[in-house]
Amino acid sequence: FLKHAIRDGFFHADMHLGNLFVDAQGRLVAVDGGIMGRLGHKERRFLAEILFGFITRDYRRVAEVHFEAGYVPPHHSVDDFAQAIRAVGEPIHDRRADEISMAKVLTLLFEITGLFDMATRTELVMLQKTMVVVEGVARTLDPHLDMWTTAEPVVRDWLTRNLGPIGRIEDAGRSVRTLVGSLANLPETVGRAERVLGQLEASSRQGFSLDEASIQAIGRAEAARNRWGNWALWLIAALLAWIVFFD
Repeated sequence: FLKHAIRDGFFHADMHLGNLFVDAQGRLVAVDGGIMGRLGHKERRFLAEILFGFITRDYRRVAEVHFEAGYVPPHHSVDDFAQAIRAVGEPIHDRRADEISMAKVLTLLFEITGLFDMATRTELVMLQKTMVVVEGVARTLDPHLDMWTTAEPVVRDWLTRNLGPIGRIEDAGRSVRTLVGSLANLPETVGRAERVLGQLEASSRQGFSLDEASIQAIGRAEAARNRWGNWALWLIAALLAWIVFFD
């Protein structure tokens, strides 16, 4: 389940015992894909980092991730939020593995984030609900299962790949593709500006009062904005290249 959610961003969201079977090779088979969940790259990073933060007891990092994702408004204190998260995380490290529920920890975490004005995230609610079911099924098979130890290699591998050099190159590639798409739209933007100027001139001829100086000023503003847009796009491309190849 965690591999699907964190690695693939796509998970079965109705994994009760009636939907799970074991085939002749001992592989788990999930049926009935009527309820599925999706997580974007931002949500997967959020999930991986908060789980890893609880595993390593780095509550400050867990708090920072919430702010970086924009889930908690910036007027709140990172330190206060980290202290609240610590109150949830610390008690689990003094208890046996079979007494610790990952799903309940996440539930408490979401309740605390509500106190810090974090808006409800539909995709995270579905994830938390599914984790409750998955953990319950796993505990029926092995009452002493340590979900935190089980999750650690999955979370660590994802973070290593996505926040390491390979991940940075892939992120840069996604940004470059977005940049190229923006550059491809520049002719359309210029054409739209020309159409606007033409409409203004036509309106002026038909009685809409705009003097020649106003029309020329609008034209200069549109041209300047397009030039600055071009420079900004090329600057972003240069910065991405610097990050990938020289940082």
